[in-house]
Amino acid sequence: MQNKLSIGRAVTRFDSSGEMVWHPHECITLSEALKAYTAGSAYGAFRDEELGTLEVGKLADIIVLERNLFEVPTEEIPNTKVQLTIVDGKVVFDHTTTLIEK
Repeated sequence: MQNKLSIGRAVTRFDSSGEMVWHPHECITLSEALKAYTAGSAYGAFRDEELGTLEVGKLADIIVLERNLFEVPTEEIPNTKVQLTIVDGKVVFDHTTTLIEK
């Protein structure tokens, strides 16, 4: 998920070199970044009635990460691995056997 890199940069404002050069006063919280990349993206695509949040009647698109992003140092967000991907309610990527039955 390339968005992990963008989310990490939005929260830390680090560039690719690892130096904090991108206006540190513009950092946003992890909650704000996740909302921007989920509900905000759906809204920008005019699909917020069907995507962007987990609600009854919406498409069940979700990823499960190996770690809770709210419990890891922000600089480790881009390195967090995806364990499970569900698109439209169907498992399309599964790198774990502990979360679901095969």
